[in-house]
Amino acid sequence: MAVPKDRLKVEIVTRVVGSLNHCFHCQVFIDDVGVGDQIHNEDMAAYPADLQAEWERLSALVWRLGERFPDRLFVQITDAQSPRGLWLALRGVRRYPAFLIDGERVFGWDEEALAQAIARHLPAAQPA
Repeated sequence: MAVPKDRLKVEIVTRVVGSLNHCFHCQVFIDDVGVGDQIHNEDMAAYPADLQAEWERLSALVWRLGERFPDRLFVQITDAQSPRGLWLALRGVRRYPAFLIDGERVFGWDEEALAQAIARHLPAAQPA
């Protein structure tokens, strides 16, 4: 997917949690009988509590960044265990979450450092 010209791409490399859907035909059946949400919730509950908490913390951080820089960011999540995530690990991204902003890297949970890095690459944008 192409990044809109008026947006700054912020790639977040982290461990990703999620629930997989079944094949299209099976998923339609599962949803129709009303157990799709139950299966999804069971899948998510199977992750360790620390990973669930980390995902929730990251989600909240992304929402706050969206509020701080409205309509200026294009956020891409990269699973640290995906082929791209492994390639980035070979290139030095070994602590998570990692935020890649136009060649600059910010590691960890320091929201102010992250906002400052974003602001450096959006000179016309001022954090709210």
